[in-house]
Formats: sequence, C-alpha cells, structure tokens
Amino acid sequence: MKSAHFIAIKTGMLVPKLAEIYIEQVVRLHGIPSSIVSDRDPRFTS
Repeated sequence: MKSAHFIAIKTGMLVPKLAEIYIEQVVRLHGIPSSIVSDRDPRFTS
C-alpha cells in the first residue's frame, strides 16, 4: 500500500528539526519506510 504525507513546515528549517518532524509524523505511524521519495531539496542531497 502506498501513501503520501504532506507536512507544512517553515521555510529555512534546518535538517535536524526536519528529521525530528519526520520521525514524529511518519515513522511513529508506519515504522521505518523501505524507500523515501523527495523533491531533492538541497538540504537532503548535500
């Protein structure tokens, strides 16, 4: 089963805070995913 999660965040948020939000909002509900699709934001690809 596939699902999408859209989480509103503030511009300029740093990666540690984004990771915390991801864990709280996605991992908490579904466990660790086998793959993640992102928009290749430079914060995640550097």
